[in-house]
Amino acid sequence: MSKSKIDSKILWPLIALCLGWTLIYADRTAMYPLLSVIGDNFHLTNTQIGTITGSYFLIYVAMQIPSGIFADKIGQKRLLISTFIIVGFALIGFALFAKSYLSLLLFTVFHGFGAGFFYPCAYGIMLKTVDSDSWGRGAAIVNLGMSLGLIIGLAASGPLYIHFGNYSAIFLLLAILTLLSAFILNKAIPNIEKSIAGQQENFKVLEVLKNKNLLFINLSQFCALYGYWTAVTWGATFFYEERGISMEFAGLFVAIVGISAIIPSLVMGSISDKIGRKKMALVLFPLGSLTIFLMAYARSKAAIILSLIAYGVVGKSSWDPIAVAWTGSHAFAMDKKALGTAMGIFNFSGMMSAVVAPIITGFIKDVTGSLVAAYYVAAAISVLGGFLIMFVSEEPESK
Repeated sequence: MSKSKIDSKILWPLIALCLGWTLIYADRTAMYPLLSVIGDNFHLTNTQIGTITGSYFLIYVAMQIPSGIFADKIGQKRLLISTFIIVGFALIGFALFAKSYLSLLLFTVFHGFGAGFFYPCAYGIMLKTVDSDSWGRGAAIVNLGMSLGLIIGLAASGPLYIHFGNYSAIFLLLAILTLLSAFILNKAIPNIEKSIAGQQENFKVLEVLKNKNLLFINLSQFCALYGYWTAVTWGATFFYEERGISMEFAGLFVAIVGISAIIPSLVMGSISDKIGRKKMALVLFPLGSLTIFLMAYARSKAAIILSLIAYGVVGKSSWDPIAVAWTGSHAFAMDKKALGTAMGIFNFSGMMSAVVAPIITGFIKDVTGSLVAAYYVAAAISVLGGFLIMFVSEEPESK
């Protein structure tokens, strides 16, 4: 295997994992343009609506660290396929049997439980099947599914709702596609006995938490993703209710973030290798904050589109590869065994914002009657993330 290419035999498992990520994100984001519809059907407050997505991510985040332990016991492939099937059946339940607010929460949590195993298993399989010289390229292929799923879920749910006249048909269709893809994953993915993360799980969590650099990177990651999940979960509702954009196109507007992020997310990590991760971060955070502010401040469709494109370029997706590489270098300097634990805590820290942001955003809308203030809060939190980055050392401290 060369350093510049991935063997064709390994490419198919990566494409299959990309497909899995695409469906996980499409399943998840298809709900966001329909939040106001679901709220009206069940007579929910905006805080309750935010709790639906918050509950999903609460269980999703909780499964990040335990999934590595389970993967070592029963095998990564077996765990990934079985939990992926759980995701499909959760969608069936959401589509056909969620007849009350409590049942909505139940099937949402059920989906989050199954989806919570995908990230650790998928990247564990990637690390074990791809040569270390091509890890970055392999991760980029799998990562592509996030943007693709974001685009599909946000762009398709509004038009499909208008076509079918109800949201149940949308999630039933996604359930069928998800279950069918489980067979593709089972056929394409090789059997992996143990993950790298699993081999590193014995490193003490407290030692990672005590590391100043990792602590501030994790806090900054929370701040970066807070703005992202505010814009993604509530964006379609905001554009539909407060900016006069039809439901058919409101989700498509938010999907612009995923479309414009595809290329920047692939190159920002390489740029930071050359000029330094701290310099890049100190530029990206204030620019990301500004674009979140402009999403709410803009009134014309053209201005809104430009702000969404700009956020895709300088926002969370561009910060992600920098944060991952920076976390890895500081953790590796502590101990090779710290890498898996540090990455688990890093992912946990960032995804906690997905629990908090939708609920707080819904609460702000209940209090003020608008989502504008919630966007401004998200922009301010992004500024805080940039401030916290100032306390991170560019290079790991020597022992």
